[in-house]
Amino acid sequence: MGSRGQRLEVGGRKPKVGNPPATLRLLTSNFRLLFWLTPPLVALGLYHSTISLPFFWDDVANFQFMFGRSLAQIWVDSSGFPYYRPLTFGLWRALQLAFGPTNPLPYHALNVLALVANGWLVGLLAKRLAADSKDADLIGWLAGALMTAFPFAALVVTQVGSLFHLLVTLITVAACLCLLEYDRTRRPAWAVASVALAALAPFTHESGMAAAALMGVCVFANRLIITNDSNERLKDKLKHLSRKAGIRHLAFVIWHSSFGIRHLIRPLALALLLNLAFVPWWAHVPKARPEGSFAWVGWESLGQSAVFFLEGLTFPIQFLARPLMALGMADLWAVLALGLAALAVAALALRNRRWLWLGVVYCFIAALPALAALPFSYIIVSPRLMVFTAPAAAMLWAAVMGEASSRVTEKQGRGWLAAAAVVIVSIVPARHILREVHWHHVALDHLRAFVADAQAHPAERLLVVNPVNWIAPTRATYALGHEGVEVMPGYLNPQLIAWAHTLRLYPVEGVAFPLVFRQLNELYFSAWGDVLDWEAMAQRVRQADRVAVVRYADDGLSYQPVGRVVAATGEALISFENRIWLTSYRAEPTARAIDLYLNWRVKAASGEDIYAHASDCSGKLLGQMDGAGMGGIYPIWLWPPGESIEEVRHVELTTPSPDGCYQIGLGLFDPKTGLRTAAFDAAGHRLDNDEVIIQLPVH
Repeated sequence: MGSRGQRLEVGGRKPKVGNPPATLRLLTSNFRLLFWLTPPLVALGLYHSTISLPFFWDDVANFQFMFGRSLAQIWVDSSGFPYYRPLTFGLWRALQLAFGPTNPLPYHALNVLALVANGWLVGLLAKRLAADSKDADLIGWLAGALMTAFPFAALVVTQVGSLFHLLVTLITVAACLCLLEYDRTRRPAWAVASVALAALAPFTHESGMAAAALMGVCVFANRLIITNDSNERLKDKLKHLSRKAGIRHLAFVIWHSSFGIRHLIRPLALALLLNLAFVPWWAHVPKARPEGSFAWVGWESLGQSAVFFLEGLTFPIQFLARPLMALGMADLWAVLALGLAALAVAALALRNRRWLWLGVVYCFIAALPALAALPFSYIIVSPRLMVFTAPAAAMLWAAVMGEASSRVTEKQGRGWLAAAAVVIVSIVPARHILREVHWHHVALDHLRAFVADAQAHPAERLLVVNPVNWIAPTRATYALGHEGVEVMPGYLNPQLIAWAHTLRLYPVEGVAFPLVFRQLNELYFSAWGDVLDWEAMAQRVRQADRVAVVRYADDGLSYQPVGRVVAATGEALISFENRIWLTSYRAEPTARAIDLYLNWRVKAASGEDIYAHASDCSGKLLGQMDGAGMGGIYPIWLWPPGESIEEVRHVELTTPSPDGCYQIGLGLFDPKTGLRTAAFDAAGHRLDNDEVIIQLPVH
């Protein structure tokens, strides 16, 4: 217990509040334990399933760039790649050597671990900045939790290629911590470490050029936030600064806060010099950036981008922008209004308003490289850029919760109150993160089946119809920033997606065929590839050795092989008016569907469609797949005589059979009249209802 009887000492005993369970009493009596447990528990709770995701989007481009390059080449040559980030690439190269280049799991696990480490370091930084406060341990714990649950990190943690943003944030926060530790201990090793980390930050991501400036912000904030009990004059000036904002008083505080920091000038100056020296080094390294790619973005773009970063700083209430937009307010104005309101609330809740200054200044200095170099059209779809500014938001709102709870109660229960407040403001961010993780599985899980299919038939030409370009939810959480998943942008192709998982180029092509899209309620989506019409689609189908279709549904995308076209073969088991023969058929049940393997032979031109109805053995319909052949992309009216079609027809089941007994009714029908085409068996006898009945074994 501190001299004032209020401070929560790490490991100290606390008076009982109510009668909580023994485990909770142990945790709340030891903030150190909670501090180290919270980030990994939050990260695993939100992101544990991401380690099973495949490579996608810029993962492929990044691994293409690394392929065949030595570690030394990565540091001196970025030819063919628009960025220069050798430290991150070096880390990936180490993972390739340790785990192999085609297993996504360790790379995704590294992202989760980097998030956990960011939570710990941001918590330590907040605790260090609040070192003379009775709420230091509490603020550090809450800052770590908020950093780990930062909502705009959702698209970063889920993608291997976004490690840049997690790593540059980690290194920069570590540099700030080391400099503050040097300020406290005067040990040169901490100064050396801070300068080294600041120098390395830009080699992870260009935003790291702000590392030295952020170190200076933290040093200045440390002088403002920490007050010396023996200096009553300074305390009085700080106390009344919010009420008397005169230049004389502010100048006094700045002068006093800078007194005695001469030992910090050298490391800060050296770190700044090294950050500035990165610019000519960066310009010297060969890259694939066009001449004149950097230009003044304009004041309008700068203002819009500043509002974008304000959304991240004030994330606890920014989900309210969507309701405001529904009332007719423009997105930028809604975010700006909420952001200013949130900062006003923070100013009222904080006893020490230097936390507010720290949050705002840290956020926008961290955002400065992006604000200066990138137009709003790029920033608006890049919430990953907010991760570098996230420590500002985490520390600001941790301080707000901690200090506000102290105003309500001076007893040990303030920890419970502050933690409850953080949980409440994290509900929407956590739901947003879980939704984003879910959409990643919806968009990406089918890629494993695609890669396995390419591997199983390495020499055959595979045509993939409607490979996914991107998906996005129809109902977004936040007003600004991209939500959803970009799987395969235009500069990639399905062949490269398969290569990233196998290091082998298979003969794979992709095309878009929107005529078979379903109407969805939860998703917007776009398919990759040239858009084809019926005739062009038929030509591509005949040229391929195998064809697969990506199906889009609200609950997931699926990769479905649908067959191939071969030379006419086989004799009629079933004849449909001697125009279309069914030469073989079989059915195989899967978890939620029945796959039909049908071989058709074309004897004469025809114009029917195919129907396949799955039912239980009492005749109750359980699912159906009616329409054109080969997943809807190759209709019978395009089948020329002398051709055979080996079709895989996927019949999805709306509900399983209660007794495990299934049967399929199969036939042809006229899509204009609905009348079935006459069907005859091999002996010439007409089938009942002109329908082939396929009985499946009972499961």
